[in-house]
Amino acid sequence: MLVGQCVECHRAEKAKGGYRLDTFEQLLKAGDSDEVPLVAGKPEESELYELISTHEEDDRMPKKADALPEKEIALVRQWILEGGKFDGPDAKAALATLLPQKEVQSPEKYPRPIPVTAMALNGDGKVLVTNGYHEVLSWDPETGKMRGRIAGMPERVLGLSFIKGGPLLAVAGGSPGRSGEVWLVNYARPAERKRLAQLRDCALSAVSTPDGSVLITAGADNRVRAFALPEGKPMWDLEAHADWILSLAMSPDGRHVASASRDRTAKVFDVKTGTVEGTFNGHEVAVLSVAFSPSSDQIISGDANGEMHRFKPDGEGVKDTTMSPGGRSEVLGLGFLNTELPVAALGSGLVISMDPKTRKKKDVLAQHDDRLTKMCIGGSLELRRLITASHDGWVRITELTSPAGGLPGPLQIKETRRFIASPGW
Repeated sequence: MLVGQCVECHRAEKAKGGYRLDTFEQLLKAGDSDEVPLVAGKPEESELYELISTHEEDDRMPKKADALPEKEIALVRQWILEGGKFDGPDAKAALATLLPQKEVQSPEKYPRPIPVTAMALNGDGKVLVTNGYHEVLSWDPETGKMRGRIAGMPERVLGLSFIKGGPLLAVAGGSPGRSGEVWLVNYARPAERKRLAQLRDCALSAVSTPDGSVLITAGADNRVRAFALPEGKPMWDLEAHADWILSLAMSPDGRHVASASRDRTAKVFDVKTGTVEGTFNGHEVAVLSVAFSPSSDQIISGDANGEMHRFKPDGEGVKDTTMSPGGRSEVLGLGFLNTELPVAALGSGLVISMDPKTRKKKDVLAQHDDRLTKMCIGGSLELRRLITASHDGWVRITELTSPAGGLPGPLQIKETRRFIASPGW
C-alpha cells in the first residue's frame, strides 16, 4: 500500500511536506510538520495514521485521490497497535525492493499480436530477441521461427541489449507507474540471471560499451545509471533530466553515452564518471531518439515533430544542424548505415535514409503498415541488415548493399522476410 499510494510523492527526489517514506528508516522521521509519523502502539498519536484516516478532504492522504479503503486503513491501525515493527532485512532499503516477486505465467500462445517495444540483435546476427509478457522471446532472423523464451522477466520489457554481442543480455522494463527493473541474463543459460536494480518506475532503455565493461540504463524515473560488468556493481546514478528518458545511445568508441528526453533536451555523459559533457537544447518538443555517428564525434537526435538535429558531444550544434524528412511524423529510431548515411524510423511506418548534404529524405528503406517502434542495424558496412518492428507486431528484415568500404553511394534494397513476433502467430 505504501509503495503503491505514497512513495511517488514522498521519496528522495520529491519529498512533499519534507516527508519521506520510501524506506522504513525515513518513514520514522518527521517532516516539515515536526509531528511524529509513528508512535508504537498508539495509532491515534501517529501522524501517518491520522492523515490516512481523517475525514477532512483537504488534509487526507493521499492528496487529490480517493480515500484508502477502510480495510487498508484498519490494517495500518492494527500494525501500529502491534508496535509498528519492521520485519525486513534492511531498514535503509527502498520499500519497493522488499515486495515479494510473484511468478507470472506467460501464455503459451498469445491471443493477438503484441506491439514490439524492445528488440536487439546478437553479435553474429543469428539471434534476435524481442519483448513478451513477463518474458523475452528469441527468434531466428533467417527463418522468423521462435528459438526460445526467457521467463520471469518484467511485466513489460522495454529495453534489450546484448553485452559484447552475447550471451549476456540486459533486460530493462517494469510495470508502468509502479516499478521498474533491470536484469542481466545469460541468454544461453537463462537460469543464470541477476536483478541489478529495482526502481520506482519503468526502465526504458539499456546500452553497453563495445567491450562489455559498462551497462547504462535510463527510464521513467528521469535517472541514468551505470553498472560495471559482468558483476553488475553500481558505478554512478544521477537524475539527469526533468522528464522521462526515452532513449540512450552508446558511442562506438565506448567513451560517451547520449540520452533523449521528454524534457526537450539531449545530453551526453562520460561513461566512466557520469559527468555531463554537453546538453543540446535545439528541440522544441520531446526528444524521442538519439544515435552516434560511426566516428563518435557527432550525435543526431530526433523529436516528436519529425525534426532531426546534429550536434557535438559538448552539446554544440553542427552548422546546418536541422534535418527534416518532410511532414511531422515522430522520429522514433535513429542509426547509421555507413560512414555518413543517417537512417530514421518514423511514426508513419517509414524507414528512410537522409542525405546529409541536402538534409532531406534520400531513400525509403522499409515500410510498415503501423507505427514504427524499434529498429536495429547489423552486418558489415558493405552488406547491412536492417531490422525494423512496429506496433502491430510485425518484424521486417531488409538487406542493404552499399559500395565497397561502406562509402556513400547507391543502395540496393531488398526485403528478405517478415514475421509476427508473438508466440502462436
